[in-house]
Amino acid sequence: MQDCKLIVTVRDDKVNFEGQNISVEELAQIAGFLQVFVGMEGLKRGLDMDDVKNNMLDIHLAAMETLEEQLRSGIPDPDGS
Repeated sequence: MQDCKLIVTVRDDKVNFEGQNISVEELAQIAGFLQVFVGMEGLKRGLDMDDVKNNMLDIHLAAMETLEEQLRSGIPDPDGS
């Protein structure tokens, strides 16, 4: 991973992110870390591991469905390619 910066601030149950110099590949790695972070928070708040896994899987599947719908409808990449 190159030198990059990610600032995560949690205040009053609100999470803010700021990042600099993060490649797409590094962002994918960070997303994995954030999934662990969110999963741990769920466990701390009383969810059991199966609930955490099911919730995270639901989020992933919904995101991939949105991506597939965008591709089917011909929506281009945000960078225009």
